[in-house]
Amino acid sequence: MKGLIFLTALLLLTPLCQAADYKTILLVSVDALHPDAVSKENSPNIMYLAENGAYSPFATSSNPPKTLISHTVMLTGLQPLENGKTDNAWQVGEPRVSKPTLLSAAKGRGYETCLIYSKQKLGYLKNSSTDTEIFAKDDAVEKTAEVLDTSKKQFIFLHISGLDTEGPVSGWMSEEYVDEFRFIDEQLGALFKKALKSPSVLIIVTSDHAGHDKIHGSDHPEDFKRPLAVFSSLKKITH
Repeated sequence: MKGLIFLTALLLLTPLCQAADYKTILLVSVDALHPDAVSKENSPNIMYLAENGAYSPFATSSNPPKTLISHTVMLTGLQPLENGKTDNAWQVGEPRVSKPTLLSAAKGRGYETCLIYSKQKLGYLKNSSTDTEIFAKDDAVEKTAEVLDTSKKQFIFLHISGLDTEGPVSGWMSEEYVDEFRFIDEQLGALFKKALKSPSVLIIVTSDHAGHDKIHGSDHPEDFKRPLAVFSSLKKITH
């Protein structure tokens, strides 16, 4: 869980972002991404950010390592019992997150905020500080590219699905799983290219959890694994 809370601190709650005053902040969560899949062969675009920034394959998920619980920890910086989200379900019309999130912090610093996600239950994370909310089941990356405007001061959270479907069907690290990840990385390449045109950009790529065999969300050590890549155009980030 420390990886998720560290990520929150890294983004907007530390002197790094205060001093840098990034024009564009892009936080990407690739649902169900196992760090063993991240490589130059499988994900050259993510690896470009990692090699020119910082990277760790040892970030950890929430307990339990489930999608909505993990993302709520990621955006609030609070553990499940503290942020109030201890189950993995949400439907339209139900109460949303009550604690301040990264969107709240970004809005308070003058950013236009965008929440773009490919699982409907992540709509739970919208709050009054969310300027743009887009549920895009199959084209979240393309929708993000449309919304991204490097002339504005923007904070964008992007959630990408696909691996969370392929893992339970074909298995984590199966050929089908890796092929899906390569496709996602290819899509992200075009988005990163546009984001890097910003006068100053911070890009973070991570995940909510991983899995093993065709299982996830359990107490198996593999399920808690997740990668963390951080790229800053303004300063070198060290481990």
